[in-house]
Amino acid sequence: MIISRRQFLVGAGVSAATAIGAGAFANYDVIRHLVRSVPILLYHKVGQDNDSLTVSTERFSKDMEYLAQHGYHTLSLDDIRCRLTNELAPMPNKPVFITFDDGYLDNYTNAFSILEKYNLKASFYIITGIIGQKNRVTAAQIREMDAAGMGIGSHTVTHRSLGELQPEEAMGELSQSKAVLEQMLGKNVDFIAYPCGSYQHSTLQLVHKCGYKAGFSVRQGNAMFTDTLAIRRIPVFKYDRSISYIMLRKGLLADIIG
Repeated sequence: MIISRRQFLVGAGVSAATAIGAGAFANYDVIRHLVRSVPILLYHKVGQDNDSLTVSTERFSKDMEYLAQHGYHTLSLDDIRCRLTNELAPMPNKPVFITFDDGYLDNYTNAFSILEKYNLKASFYIITGIIGQKNRVTAAQIREMDAAGMGIGSHTVTHRSLGELQPEEAMGELSQSKAVLEQMLGKNVDFIAYPCGSYQHSTLQLVHKCGYKAGFSVRQGNAMFTDTLAIRRIPVFKYDRSISYIMLRKGLLADIIG
């Protein structure tokens, strides 16, 4: 018998509660958030480079083909924005959110065309201080992806670790990158991905002060949106196994047992 993701999550939550003690799962909210959690995939580069951050073009195409053929629905930033403000906002069956950090040129030359081929959406987090430099997307390419329905967010100005900066430096990274992208696109930029996943509690206060609605971390697990300024994602690396395994092992299981 084939069970739905919702049934699996509820069953897994109950099993986990039995295995590790009712106290950890006594609060119904935990299971409720698990049921409504969303896998957020984190890619960096798509091409033929040999570093761990680069997923081959062939592999990325297979990942996207799998999602499309297995009934996954990619969410837009507008969908995420609605989910942040309303926990009960309607969501498609089998939702997934795809993100890219760093604004590499291959995000445009390789990933963008594959996403369009399978009618999928993604969001791209841009380091504004190096837009248009070698191996980085240009302003025109960012506008083109935005016009095609892709999301655009901030990845700061210089990609320095925000958690290691003085407050005034961190504020400059947050506010200036936001302003550059908003001027470029002519609309609000409400989302940020933290470089290297680095932040402190004081960083999150600055993020809120700058007007961001949400921030994405590199903590593994499905997004349950209980902390909107430190949302979990599922990193995808060159050496990882199939996308279905990644979403289960790094996403769902991380939530249940970690």
